[in-house]
Amino acid sequence: MLSKLKLVKTPKGIDSVLMLSAMLILWIGNYSNLDLMIADSMFDGTRGQFSGAGSAWVGNFQLGMILLGSALIGLAIWDTLHPLAWLASRRSALRVVALSAVLVPLSIYFLSSFSDVPCPTDLLRYGGLEPYARLLETMPASASAMVCLPATQANTAWWLLALPLFCLPRRPRTALLLAAVMLLCGLAAGWQQQLQGTQFFTHTLWSAWIAAFLIYLLQHLFRAEDALA
Repeated sequence: MLSKLKLVKTPKGIDSVLMLSAMLILWIGNYSNLDLMIADSMFDGTRGQFSGAGSAWVGNFQLGMILLGSALIGLAIWDTLHPLAWLASRRSALRVVALSAVLVPLSIYFLSSFSDVPCPTDLLRYGGLEPYARLLETMPASASAMVCLPATQANTAWWLLALPLFCLPRRPRTALLLAAVMLLCGLAAGWQQQLQGTQFFTHTLWSAWIAAFLIYLLQHLFRAEDALA
């Protein structure tokens, strides 16, 4: 039993990476002007709107992610009811990916429902009605309730960060490369939302962090179950 329990030991360095990245995102959002600098560069003062307003790219991307996620969820359910031999070595990874496709978007939407952080388009700076406040600052009592943190519009992409699990543990370099590609996909979707003025850069980063944390927990849980099986 002890030899099996060793298998569920937390991957070295993952905890530190999650903690340090959270601290970095918090610092960027509360002590730098990066959010405003990026939003300012995307705002067309002449027209009084963001440069990407009206773009349909994000909607099409989200639809693609929903279809892909649904296919993997269906495959995981089918494999649970009728185990497929060719999936035996990747069964845990498939289940983590399928659960991530459900839990990541739902968790981000749930957390955003408790937010009082405005979107760029809500701010006086960009033609809205609300004042700008940093993450740890208190909004005025007269401010309207907002739900822009974490970023919800592009969250259908962040479950993609679970896909590299299919490459582990045999191909860690491939998994790392795939993780980088999936991160770029999520950032690209978030960037399009920033072009539309519906979220700040750090809002996207927080969504990515939440997704990575959830995927990490799910993977740790399934590794524990496999070790004790």
